[in-house]
Amino acid sequence: MRGRQFRVPRRVMAVHRVVVADDDDMMRSALVDVLRADHRFQVVAAVATGRGLPDVVARHQADVVLLDVRMEEGGPDAARRLTSAPEGGPVVIAVSAEVGTVRVLEMLRAGATGYLAKGRLGGSLPDLVARCAQGEVLLAVPTASAAVRHLLASDR
Repeated sequence: MRGRQFRVPRRVMAVHRVVVADDDDMMRSALVDVLRADHRFQVVAAVATGRGLPDVVARHQADVVLLDVRMEEGGPDAARRLTSAPEGGPVVIAVSAEVGTVRVLEMLRAGATGYLAKGRLGGSLPDLVARCAQGEVLLAVPTASAAVRHLLASDR
């Protein structure tokens, strides 16, 4: 991971254009509702699968994607597809109930800028998303310190 570049939005924006990708209808709806209630975000699309996600992001000119780690065609492969765009992809923020160190590391290596534990978001979601959208690498999971220690050890 030495020299790893994390995604920063293509342009500085007053309002972040967000795509929410989660296969759980209730979770997707809750994420959309929380972000829509905040003036810093415009939710431009909400999808239940990672299939065609790069096209959805491009069509809506999204600069942030909240990506469910375990949904169909989601996870590291989807993050890699989104962040490897030659013109610069969106900021990808992983959102999952799965918070093991291995999964967190997979998503970071695939280009995710943040990893948020679904069960711990509460009212902090908008601020966490805004911080990631501005380029901050953020791990809001109980295994964050173990993941960072692993990354540091692998750089030696």
